Amino acid sequence: MDSVTDMDFDKVYEENVSIVYRTALYYSENEHVAEEITQEVFLKLYISQENVNINAINAWLITAAKNMVRNHKRDCWHEVPNGDFFDDGGMDILTDSAEEDIMTILHDREYHGFIEKIFGDLYRMNERWYDAITITYLLGKPQKEVAENMGVSLEVLHSMLYRAKKWIQRKYREEYDNLSDT
Repeated sequence: MDSVTDMDFDKVYEENVSIVYRTALYYSENEHVAEEITQEVFLKLYISQENVNINAINAWLITAAKNMVRNHKRDCWHEVPNGDFFDDGGMDILTDSAEEDIMTILHDREYHGFIEKIFGDLYRMNERWYDAITITYLLGKPQKEVAENMGVSLEVLHSMLYRAKKWIQRKYREEYDNLSDT
């Protein structure tokens, strides 16, 4: 695999900075967020350049920009910049009813708290399961790469993922169903 070297980095930046910015702007609909995301994408590329295939650099940069915008919206959904719900807080689906909007916000906070609880409990239950789930599903790394990094075979990784998912289902199914009903 040909990787991005220090010498190539400047060239990659110059050739791709505008497309990364436009991608971030398209998905974030905010110039300041797009500028921040563009900087973060190239910082991430610089840090992990030996692991990035130069032949797939365009796809990597665009995917990274999209994912960072999604992460930004997820992490900042509850913020209300300058007192305006519509600026940057990801709350573009508000209804005409303030009560309904508040109930939606509270439900979303409860859901996010539930997810944090699951991952906290998973980490305490089995750190290897936590690592396998987090790296594979949240970071989106290929399972073969995850298995290699964890020092296990692909079959062992599949087993860990299966057992972790089953544990989560057994432990949280009822609570999830109750949360979904509200």
